[in-house]
Amino acid sequence: MIKLPYLESHIGSIEQGITLINRFLWHVSIVEEAGEWRVYGGEKVIFASDSREAIDAFLYGMGLAYSTIPEDFIKRLIERKFPHLKDS
Repeated sequence: MIKLPYLESHIGSIEQGITLINRFLWHVSIVEEAGEWRVYGGEKVIFASDSREAIDAFLYGMGLAYSTIPEDFIKRLIERKFPHLKDS
């Protein structure tokens, strides 16, 4: 069992971490099939493991990295590079 109390208190649930990651257009999804867990970025596998805990640790790591980016920078990035997403 992996415990990630700092990340859980800083980012929230794994679902909240995925929501944060997806703000950067990763389109993350998790699929389990025949005992293998896969993290997809859109249609491409970006991480795979036989352990759901490893999947969660990977996603929390991504979420932690993105959580350090200031909100005003994120808004400016979206306005400048992805104006069609400005209201999302």
